Amino acid sequence: MTDDSRLDLELIAAAASSDLAATASEAVPWLDVPRILKGDSIQMAFQPIVNLGTRECIGYEALARFPDEEIVSPQGWFAAAAAQGLAQQLEIVAVTAALAQLAQLPAGVFISLNVSPITAGSPELRSLIKPKQRKRVVFEIKEDAAVEDYQRFTGAIDELRSAGVRIAVDDAGIADVSLRHMLDIRPDFIKIDTDVTRGVDHDPVRQAIVTAFRSVAAQAGALSLAEGIETEEELETLRSLHIDLGQGYLLGRPAYVENLGKTS
Repeated sequence: MTDDSRLDLELIAAAASSDLAATASEAVPWLDVPRILKGDSIQMAFQPIVNLGTRECIGYEALARFPDEEIVSPQGWFAAAAAQGLAQQLEIVAVTAALAQLAQLPAGVFISLNVSPITAGSPELRSLIKPKQRKRVVFEIKEDAAVEDYQRFTGAIDELRSAGVRIAVDDAGIADVSLRHMLDIRPDFIKIDTDVTRGVDHDPVRQAIVTAFRSVAAQAGALSLAEGIETEEELETLRSLHIDLGQGYLLGRPAYVENLGKTS
């Protein structure tokens, strides 16, 4: 990777960290996370994950939806939970809600669930997955929390894998920790962040970054997945760069399970 590409990644990572801090400081003072944990306020939306070669839907990313979303984003709720020491509990509630709807998704597709490294290593998470669900579950390891004990973390990932669960590294390209995850856990999917994908059709530097991640994925035996695809030009560029999978508004917006197939 060139020096220019490294500089571009550093700038994107700095901006992302700044945005997350701003969201947390805005949301934390008044959000009632314990109320969410006690009730059934969380709903799950599912966004298609598509084979870019065939445009066939092969999976869905499960995305939590909260009350008052027009005021506070889901990221704000998770940031508030982290500030209140309830991050793992909220993630477990979201995973439980998503797994409860897995049987309603089309047969053969997988479901991708976002979890932090701490939650990924918890026995409670492993106990949620029924044996018949395991081959249809992918856990996306989020980059927003550092791992204090990598040996313990990788051991937990190995246990999930031995049970049949697959692993994805989320937001590759915007944070050093996601690069560390790629090195240490050798994921089954490498997700290329929206900040890298956006405008890839007319930006040679972004194309170089995408090509680098595609090469890493291929050599590691993983699938590359580009997030945030919104235009046909971005899609065609990513296909020409041999990216395996994609998701984004062009390929399908998040929808509740009863509405899947009714939205594009």
